[in-house]
Parts: sequence; structure tokens; C-alpha cells
Amino acid sequence: GIGFRSVSTSTTFVNGKRITTKRVVENGQERVEIQEDGELKATEVNGEEQSCWPFRIENLKVYS
Repeated sequence: GIGFRSVSTSTTFVNGKRITTKRVVENGQERVEIQEDGELKATEVNGEEQSCWPFRIENLKVYS
């Protein structure tokens, strides 16, 4: 069947850094990506962190 895809992107500036939060919902699965100055910092899939970076995604939620 036909899948559903929704993409939402927001950008803010915090302490001179550009923080971009991208939310993608596709076929019932949600993915959140957080970039800082164009560099991917954290990814979360269905609420579970997929980050290989040394900080937690909930610490970045203030940007979204």
C-alpha cells in the first residue's frame, strides 16, 4: 500500500550555534535528528536514542 511520510524541520540559534531538529514520521515510525551547525549530533527512533555521541538526546531537547 501507499506509505505515509511527514517531515517537520525547525532551526534555532543557541549561543551562536545553529540547532536544527528534524522529525520524520514514516509508516508509523518516528525518527528525530538533531544537528548542530550542520553536524549530526543525535538520532532517536521511536523514543530510543541511536546516538554514538557522548551526550544524551534529552539534554538537547531544549533546542526543539
